[in-house]
Amino acid sequence: MNRMSSFFTVCIVCLLAFLAGCKQDSSTPVEPIQTSLLTYQPKGTISGVIRNVVTAAPIPGAVISLGYDGGVQKVTSDAAGAFSFADVPVGQYQITSGQNVFSGTYTMTVSLVDYNAAQADPNKKYRNYYYNTVTIKFTSLVAGDSLAVSDMVGTTVVNISYLNTTVVGQVVDQNQQPVANATVMLFDATVVPNVLLSQTTTSATGGYSFSSIDNGLTITINARSSDGSLQGNLAGFTLPSNVTTDSLRSQVAAERIVLTPADNVSPFVIGLTPENNSDVSPASLQIVYTFSEPIKQTAYTRTDLPLGDHTILDDITVTFAGLKKTNAAITFTAQWNPTFTQLTLTPQGIAGSSKYTVSALTAFNSGKLTDNANHAVVNNALITGDFEVLQFTTNGSSTVPSAPVLSRRIISGLFSNLNFGGGTVGLEWNYDANARSYNIYRSVSGGPFELLQSNVFGLQATDNIAGLLTVPTGATDPLSAGSVSYQVRAESKDLVEGTSSNIITITDVVKPQLLASTSVASAGATNSWIYTLRFTEPLTASTVKNLTNYIFSDTSHVTFTVNSADYLGNSGGSYLVQLGVTSSAALPASYLLLVTNVADLAGNTMDPNANSKQF
Repeated sequence: MNRMSSFFTVCIVCLLAFLAGCKQDSSTPVEPIQTSLLTYQPKGTISGVIRNVVTAAPIPGAVISLGYDGGVQKVTSDAAGAFSFADVPVGQYQITSGQNVFSGTYTMTVSLVDYNAAQADPNKKYRNYYYNTVTIKFTSLVAGDSLAVSDMVGTTVVNISYLNTTVVGQVVDQNQQPVANATVMLFDATVVPNVLLSQTTTSATGGYSFSSIDNGLTITINARSSDGSLQGNLAGFTLPSNVTTDSLRSQVAAERIVLTPADNVSPFVIGLTPENNSDVSPASLQIVYTFSEPIKQTAYTRTDLPLGDHTILDDITVTFAGLKKTNAAITFTAQWNPTFTQLTLTPQGIAGSSKYTVSALTAFNSGKLTDNANHAVVNNALITGDFEVLQFTTNGSSTVPSAPVLSRRIISGLFSNLNFGGGTVGLEWNYDANARSYNIYRSVSGGPFELLQSNVFGLQATDNIAGLLTVPTGATDPLSAGSVSYQVRAESKDLVEGTSSNIITITDVVKPQLLASTSVASAGATNSWIYTLRFTEPLTASTVKNLTNYIFSDTSHVTFTVNSADYLGNSGGSYLVQLGVTSSAALPASYLLLVTNVADLAGNTMDPNANSKQF
């Protein structure tokens, strides 16, 4: 044996030793063998046969392609329907009971285009193409090869059948009524995922037909209504293998496909006119509920019967709520649109300059308004008037007033600028001859405007504000500044609100003041001092901690250095800041502390008339 042969033997022995040492549980996959790591790439031979699954007759002349690792091998089946692929790389292996079990997954395409073209009998043809993904397990032909790494073989069988079956059927709805123009799809269920073979639409009687379907095939048929709201299927239906000799084309009648609602979402109102609290014209007034999907038509939803017949009409009331008349129910008619997504109420005798309410609470809460899947209507929280009482007014002959011009009253000793603790706010606005009264709305710290006072017949109003800051529950120190905003809307003689005025916003505009300052010597350090400052307002911590905001000055040229500034918060109604200061010498007889840009929570910096302390 020469050196090269010895080296090759050593490599093979190393490979076998490597594989023998890779023992794992049979359920644990092992990484594919990499040619960059080993000098040997296992390969195998895949042999197979293509045949008619019903007659067991072999199919010669089929062109079979096998894809792997970006490459393709192509062979043609012989007279016995047999075919073979040599030198196919084996992709993965597992250790099973101490043995190497190799396998590979490949894409396989079968072409019968030439075969079909040569058939004179149309009943003896197959599909032009078949597609499949096959997983091949390999075994070794070498006796005693326990590691199975040489002369590996795997097998596969391609079963197909004649395209001589016609499948007919009917699509109906839940009431067994034919569904026209439904889309019907037929799938080959013998492969995963299922392959779509043919698609058609139903006739006016709900009928459909598929021709040239594989004899003996297992199929799935899916159907869907034209608008997509209904669907159904016939799953795992196996066509009988009843054509074993030359005979007439077979026909199979499938069971009826019953379509049921495709959704599982409850319907809800997506639109309502008029909107709640709106003012509308009394002419040709209609109340329209628009639903997210069609409402199932039942005896309860009928609108062609009189009151007292236990229909939806008994559970809806339209009421006149005008100022000068007693509340009274109003007669109305109701009608669904052709798609049953809108219910329109038409009340009778609607007058101008009046208030009305519509209550469909009983109807919506009855559970009798459902979609075709029997899901009951649910409340839409964004719309007022479905599961709540709808209110609206009708306009009359009076002119809707213009938007008022709102201003703030500032009167010394009565209405003044407010500090963070709040106070009394004075408001006033201009006169409008078209206004009956005024409504005042308030917003707190950017929240929604809510009605504060209604039916104000004068041109002035006041409001007491408790505080312009936010204090956490149980705490004494506020976290942030607050604000209060106002706007006014004039109301016409027909009780119709006009547009909103400009907005007035009230914030803390009072500047913080330095009340007092004390100093004590810091223990254990020479010329080190602690100053405690008292301020009138809660402060912003970031400005407190800015050491440049504290300036010491004196005439004896002693230098002061501010080393720290800590915000201690509320204490006895004032707000404390503690400074750590060192001086270049003993404290002089007289010196000044100036506080510059320390700000309160509203951003107001120090009052220049109260921002220093003389020592």
